Amino acid sequence: MKKSVKRLLAMCLACLLVAGGVFFPTASKAQATDVLTVGTNAEFPPFEYIGNDGQPDGFDMAVIKAIGKEEGFEVKISNMEFKSLVASLSTGSLDAVIAGMTVTEDRQKSVDFSDSYYTATQCIIVKKDSDVTKLADLNGKKIGVQEGTTGDLLCTPGEDNEVITDSKTDVQRFKKGTDAVVALNNGGVDAVVIDQNPAENFVSKNPDTLKLMQDDTSTEQYAIAVQKGDTETLNKINDGLKKIKENGTFDKLVAQYIGGSNTQETANNTGKTLNIGTNAEFPPFEYIGNDGEPEGFDMAVIKAIGKAEGFNVKITNMEFKSLVASLATGSLDAVIAGMTDTPDRRQSVDFSDSYYTATQCIVVKKDSTITKLADLNGKKIGVQEGTTGDLLCTPGDDNDVITDSKTDVQRFKKGTDAVVALKNGGVDAVVIDQNPAQNFVANNKDALKMMEDNTSTEQYAIAVKKGDTETLQMINDGLKKIKEDGTFDQLVDQYINGSAATVDTENQDDAAANKGFVENLKYVFVDTNGYMLMVKGLGVTIGISLCAGIIGIVLGFIIALMKLTEVRRKKKTIWSRIAGVYIDILRGTPSMVQLLIMFMVIFRSRYAVVAAILAFGINSGAYVAENIRAGILAVDNGQMEGGRSLGFTYGETMRYIILPQAIKNVIPALGNEMITLVKETSIVGYVAIVDLTKAGDFIVSRTYQAFLPLIAVAIIYYILVKLMTFGLAAIERRLRQSDNR
Repeated sequence: MKKSVKRLLAMCLACLLVAGGVFFPTASKAQATDVLTVGTNAEFPPFEYIGNDGQPDGFDMAVIKAIGKEEGFEVKISNMEFKSLVASLSTGSLDAVIAGMTVTEDRQKSVDFSDSYYTATQCIIVKKDSDVTKLADLNGKKIGVQEGTTGDLLCTPGEDNEVITDSKTDVQRFKKGTDAVVALNNGGVDAVVIDQNPAENFVSKNPDTLKLMQDDTSTEQYAIAVQKGDTETLNKINDGLKKIKENGTFDKLVAQYIGGSNTQETANNTGKTLNIGTNAEFPPFEYIGNDGEPEGFDMAVIKAIGKAEGFNVKITNMEFKSLVASLATGSLDAVIAGMTDTPDRRQSVDFSDSYYTATQCIVVKKDSTITKLADLNGKKIGVQEGTTGDLLCTPGDDNDVITDSKTDVQRFKKGTDAVVALKNGGVDAVVIDQNPAQNFVANNKDALKMMEDNTSTEQYAIAVKKGDTETLQMINDGLKKIKEDGTFDQLVDQYINGSAATVDTENQDDAAANKGFVENLKYVFVDTNGYMLMVKGLGVTIGISLCAGIIGIVLGFIIALMKLTEVRRKKKTIWSRIAGVYIDILRGTPSMVQLLIMFMVIFRSRYAVVAAILAFGINSGAYVAENIRAGILAVDNGQMEGGRSLGFTYGETMRYIILPQAIKNVIPALGNEMITLVKETSIVGYVAIVDLTKAGDFIVSRTYQAFLPLIAVAIIYYILVKLMTFGLAAIERRLRQSDNR
């Protein structure tokens, strides 16, 4: 079996290499996007903390990402304990560290530091009735510090410490600054020594119990650490830091995170969480980021509104056409997805104030003669299903531009799919909103061009459930606040004017056809973190298939025995009728429809994975039941008579004589059903689950290359099926051994 698996893997790799040689025959050096793995400790607000999306956020995160944008590298954040950062940097597992880290002589022995980006002062947090006024007053007391920080070094008694000299001083070290403050509130320590900004943040959340004192004993410089001797990375970071200081970006970030109150939770956070729906296929407004989560301008806007109004945000990614329906059923609290405010949609939902004005654009090949929307009459037009482009291009009595009924409007689930179809000659043009159009053309500048058409100018707004005035007012108030304080303009500059989209287009000027096969493999699966998406997707596929298969087998046995009661009674029974209806309905309706009913109707667009497992398990149960029933009926009637004549009851005869023979008979059919089930789960992407197939779709969306991602998905499914086939063959051989005795 091991040799067979090795041969199979070798064949798959050979097929991929041969296919790649056909599709990518020219080998020219491609410029890959650099990715820097940056370590942090997200327990130090407002410099770093865990944001509403569960990912590290804060001033430091914004600074390193801004540097990355200036210098053309992507940033991958790794959150770990503060004391582990320098060690991880020294071993090469991190490329850089930004974590409110102070430049010290001891640290400079192990790492190199960038230019300083912030000057900080140590502060003392005490209870309001404390008599501590300066650092020297802490001698002999219990002091809480965050392990490994400057506060830790400053408070530890020693020969080189001129302030804390009393050896009886008890320094209690905590993993997080928050834990130290909790200990202070509970009387576990007498004071907490920590940097000024997080100190101000902690006191602002405990104004009735805590107070803060500054001590000028220690003023320190924050800098970004790199591996000792890594001058290339150091120069890149210093150059980027200089640029963002010169162009004003740095000052904006200071105002946003430090001058403002952008911390992990606002002082007036209500604890309320809004479930926000989106369709992450519309860059730069929404797309899948490097971490596999929805990202983009709209995501940043709704999170900024949440911070301004004190509510948390949970993002649910689903098909665009399902958003309004999910909102109407109450499974979503709001929708932000580059959604146009239209009279038809207003009949089902309420819209917030507009936050963006968009224009429809036409994307065509460079040699196309199409110049305006009217030129598309009678041609093939690609649109994203349910969008304004779809409505604008559909011929009808109310359409003054597209009047030719022969016009072929091809609707795609994603704008990216429409663009791929355009490149492959499947459509003559794609009609889509201006910003995603610009993004698509920027990523395919050698093949595509764009024309604006002023036929349709539209307003984007955030949708809420009809009549939900509370949520609507909260969103409108938050939107007004972020526009007034400048946050909104910063997000426009970052995501729309700055084109913060799914891939770094500046470093991808070479067309796919000019890249060698190996370079394309690296670009598609490594540079865009595509391999991580596929690994996660594979895990989801296997998990859903395994759980659904177990449910299907258990249900199948029960339904089969219920159905067989009519054989024993020689007439239909209540149980057999129930089983018959179950089998008839499940086999007579598409599994896609069953999945959507389970997710959108029964679970109200929540618990997608559970809904998928139940939908496929229940569906599989109908087919398994018929396989098992056929296996039982295939056992000779004499077996039952023989068992009964030996004094066995009906149940005992079934258990010890009939079922063992039946199971041996149905193993091939059951195996075939399990294989079919694994492949059927490829449709779970319709209910916002990122499985293997959906991961492939995301890679296509990011790279505009369909061949490699889809071939890779097909190969992985093929390997899965072959492994299952080998396993089933082994089981069959084991069960057939008794036949050869």
